[in-house]
Amino acid sequence: MNKFSEAYHAAQDVISNSELSSVLEKLRKTRLKPLMAEADGPLTSEASALDKLREALELEKRSLTSTVKGLTPDKASAKAIINAIGTSPNKQVRAATLKLLKHLYHGISSGGQVIWVYSPPKVYTKWIFDEVDGVSDTVLETVLAKTQDEVYSVTQRAVMCSAIQEARTVALSVVAKMGTPDVAAKGVVKQYFGDSTTTDIKLGEIMTTLSSGYQKIANACNSSKIIISDEPIDRNGGGWKDWAFIYNAESMKVIYLQNAWLTKADEITPSNQSPLYRCARTIIHELSHKELSTEDIVYGPKGLKPEGSGSLTADYALHNADSWAYFAVDVLGYLTGPDKSNGSKVNSAILKVPARTLTAV
Repeated sequence: MNKFSEAYHAAQDVISNSELSSVLEKLRKTRLKPLMAEADGPLTSEASALDKLREALELEKRSLTSTVKGLTPDKASAKAIINAIGTSPNKQVRAATLKLLKHLYHGISSGGQVIWVYSPPKVYTKWIFDEVDGVSDTVLETVLAKTQDEVYSVTQRAVMCSAIQEARTVALSVVAKMGTPDVAAKGVVKQYFGDSTTTDIKLGEIMTTLSSGYQKIANACNSSKIIISDEPIDRNGGGWKDWAFIYNAESMKVIYLQNAWLTKADEITPSNQSPLYRCARTIIHELSHKELSTEDIVYGPKGLKPEGSGSLTADYALHNADSWAYFAVDVLGYLTGPDKSNGSKVNSAILKVPARTLTAV
């Protein structure tokens, strides 16, 4: 298991087909089953069922703590889940399901936009279903009792939601600007996606492609469920230092946010807005992969300007996720600081030649 969608669908099966103990069975039937009924993510109208689940587990934990001597809070949390799963077979998958749902949060719903965040304990190095696969009852309790400190803090979860909302606003603003571009906007388009041979007709075609592509990105932010998730295998395998990634073939819209993103998220204050745009830029980058089939041809620090480059052509730039991400905030005047120079710097080297067909139009 290496994707959120795999864990979600495993949990779906448990909630649909496995009875829980009397502690949670009514909640499973009346609230958790509807919550988990849809294939693309939880049902928004039943989001409060997750809070009800956490409340029920917390009440059981307090009861255990008051009646069992020497029981630590973490062990009490583990026993609360075990008491809630009942005695039927496959305890491990039922316990993993409740553990997954305990750390799944409804981030925000605004208009058509729905955001969920999965923030498991940092201590896990695999998806929870794999952590408990085939273990004994004793080991199951030990795994569930591990330190509960989550990957994403409450503040970071809030920033994630703000960044997705901002990414939607930015994408729609670019669509509007491409519809009635002024001279300055055309100059930025040519800087990122053209060169000295780009004619006015070609520039118009590029702006049409950009308008269509950013509309798709805005739609992805606005009209479907987005899940922000940890990926424990990548986190423990060296990828945690990066910003984010996405699986193009994953059926659900899941963005896996990593530590470089979190570092910027933690810098955000009401008087310091630029990190928010950098975080929104990451969302646009990842959704361009999912919605437009862009690739990582080159990252910003190597320079994103095709003119004068021996490796980054104007056509390659149109297939490059970071070019879409930087351009969006730059053409609106939000790109500042050291990152500003990346957009105007002649590219020095690319990572690869594009292999996929762009689906921006």
